[in-house]
Amino acid sequence: MIRGFYAGASCMVSQQTNMNTIANNIANISTTAYKPQQTAFSALMYQNIYGGGGEENYIAGGHGVRVQKTGVDFTQGDLQNTNIPMDCAIIGDGFFAIENREDGTITYTRDGNFQLSMDGSNTYLANAAGNYVLDAEGARIEIHGADTKTDTDGKTTSGDFDSSKLGVYQFPNQYGLELAGGNQYRPTEISGEAEAVESPEIKAGYLENSRVQIGSELVRMIEASKGFSFGSKIVQTADEMEKVINQLR
Repeated sequence: MIRGFYAGASCMVSQQTNMNTIANNIANISTTAYKPQQTAFSALMYQNIYGGGGEENYIAGGHGVRVQKTGVDFTQGDLQNTNIPMDCAIIGDGFFAIENREDGTITYTRDGNFQLSMDGSNTYLANAAGNYVLDAEGARIEIHGADTKTDTDGKTTSGDFDSSKLGVYQFPNQYGLELAGGNQYRPTEISGEAEAVESPEIKAGYLENSRVQIGSELVRMIEASKGFSFGSKIVQTADEMEKVINQLR
């Protein structure tokens, strides 16, 4: 009956991970350009058990389930008009490059909610956390004349900010990116190195909405809850069978 314990426990652990992923998606339903995560499962190694009655009469006995990976759905989200000139949304595939102010590491994000940040006497374009936004050459974007103003056509600008200065990067396999937290990603060997897009399509004054669909997430939550309950029933049944066997000794 030990196999039953392991199979049921592996089901419960896997579905708990699935529930955590779904809960994280729902919590980020209003996060700019958030891409929902999805949990994929795979069966653990099967063992062929001889069932008697001939050489071909084998029974495949499973050992439970495990989380194979947690993937990301990079489908384009809807755009929201904010009328804020430094809000930028990427049309199609691609990521903005962000340099961490403290350690200089570079991560990538779809979140285009940018602002101005002072560094000594210089003003740079930064994300909401105050980290530097990079151009296509991997350099910080310096903003001159940081006062917000409105031109004769009623268009609001902030200094000499121009969305064409923003660097947009793509990866040979964006699904190989690693989650870095804070709605950001870091490259891996699977994703390949970042490559700057020559003529990216950026829409200024807009932000990309979260891709999370609450209806789909609630359905997946019900499925995960039922799966967890099924795993607990397996453990309970295995425990009862083990108890009966021990009483027969």
